[in-house]
Amino acid sequence: MKNAFILFKQGFIKFSALLIIVFATSNIEAQEKNTDNIKIMESYGSFGVGHVFLDLIDIDRKEMATKNPNDLREIPIQVWYPIAKGTQGKKSNYRPRVEAFRADWGDQSVDYIKQVQTSVIEHAKISSDKAFGVFLFSHGWGARSSSHTTFLSNLASKGYIVVGINHAYMGKVVLSNMQFTEPDDSQFKNQEEANKYYADDVIFVINHLKQLNRNDPNGLFTNAVKLNNIIAGGHSSGFPAVSGAAVIDHRIKGLISFDSGVPKVVRRNGLEVPLLLFRAEKDSYTDLFFRGINVHPKGTIYNVDFFRVHRADFYDLVISDTTHSSIYDGYIFAETEEERVLSLRNHKIIFNWTSEFLTVVFDGTPSQLLENKKDEPFTKLRVINAFKNNP
Repeated sequence: MKNAFILFKQGFIKFSALLIIVFATSNIEAQEKNTDNIKIMESYGSFGVGHVFLDLIDIDRKEMATKNPNDLREIPIQVWYPIAKGTQGKKSNYRPRVEAFRADWGDQSVDYIKQVQTSVIEHAKISSDKAFGVFLFSHGWGARSSSHTTFLSNLASKGYIVVGINHAYMGKVVLSNMQFTEPDDSQFKNQEEANKYYADDVIFVINHLKQLNRNDPNGLFTNAVKLNNIIAGGHSSGFPAVSGAAVIDHRIKGLISFDSGVPKVVRRNGLEVPLLLFRAEKDSYTDLFFRGINVHPKGTIYNVDFFRVHRADFYDLVISDTTHSSIYDGYIFAETEEERVLSLRNHKIIFNWTSEFLTVVFDGTPSQLLENKKDEPFTKLRVINAFKNNP
């Protein structure tokens, strides 16, 4: 009999399948009318954005999802990074390797996705202004880093090296053999073992960035990475990976949760880094409780037991009219103009708050926004300072 952990994941598979239907095949008639003008929203930062796709292999870990004992863990990553404004070159594909999904998603969806235009330049020279801080991102169940291209590429324009980590078998991820993985956690004994495995992906990527900073064979990132300035974020199932990594690897200086709770290892050991939670207003997968025994119907919670061991400030932010999937590129696949405008609005708000958080953590600059001294439309912030008696 399957345990509750596997059944819980099956629920996420159904949810992910629904997202694919909504975001990849919705309103085909409207799409056909606009195929010449499908673009990623313009970046807000002062830099242009470059992009590379790298296939990493962890030779010290076996791939637990396959039956072949010789399979090693593959971790494809997408990297968006600052380049000089006005840099010319080949534009990056919106969804790299999307052809691998043609049999799964269908011709209509893949052909539409291939028409989406970006202003991101493939393999461009990184800006030589300075070394840049890092933002790591882990996608949720059934997704991949390119599902969040708007948010991640836009953040790079602010002056950060942004790394989208693709967790094979957590998401639908295309590997180096051009085959994609189906989401499957049945190879793990329990949720905690799965979270640790994906946290190891995050730590491996940080170590690889260290190698690239020392000597990048392609010459892109040598001496360009501030390894003491790393913040990690994750959506849904991806946040237990980055928060679990933060317990082990103290190079991570801050965390951002996109509507997700923390794993058991965090509840046991606590965190020493500030955490910004983007909590969905509608159909959220998490919540905050301070009294009594509560079980959230859809996901993990931040309760008093968590805050007793959390040793840094916590920012609980709710943006009006957001859902669990607002961090996706919803406006690209919106069925109505109202949905498109709302998605763009939410992306701008998420970008602004994320940028503010990164500035506070990296530079120590006070923020009226995060200190709740400045009203921001469509948002509600609750700040929970670290308990003074925390060890």
